[in-house]
Amino acid sequence: MSQTPVKVPASAAAYTPATQDQDLRSQINALLIREGHINKIQEHFLHSLNAHPSNWPSAVQSHALALLRSGDVTTFPALVRRVLEDVRHDTVAASDGTNNNNNNTSTTTTTTNGSKTNGASTNTNTATATTTDGSLAVPQAVVDAVLKVARECLDTVCEVDDGSTAG
Repeated sequence: MSQTPVKVPASAAAYTPATQDQDLRSQINALLIREGHINKIQEHFLHSLNAHPSNWPSAVQSHALALLRSGDVTTFPALVRRVLEDVRHDTVAASDGTNNNNNNTSTTTTTTNGSKTNGASTNTNTATATTTDGSLAVPQAVVDAVLKVARECLDTVCEVDDGSTAG
């Protein structure tokens, strides 16, 4: 537990981005940074990504190279925007259940003239990025592991005030 934990009202569990207390958020973020929890979360995230059998970092790198080689993007800012957009798209698709993650066959993401298709690998001159499910989505197991670490870190810097203590 942090030496000076942030007291969080129990009602904060129902906060939305619109009703979020910015001062409370700033206090929590400051403690997370000061006590090294942000680095711990980032390091765990990177380790989990690199250790996961999907080889996600290599898939993203291959996808970025394919975009550059195809001429779909020509600047670094455009590349970062496009890769993030593709990762978000595939992550949303995976969370909606539109990706078949129970498929044991390897599929390939192929980028040609700005269009991306998921399907079986074809023998063309197009650059491809292969993951275990053909998706650029961050693997759910990695997300779950990092969320667990983030919750543990939050537990050390926050104290839920349910209003039952006098003071």
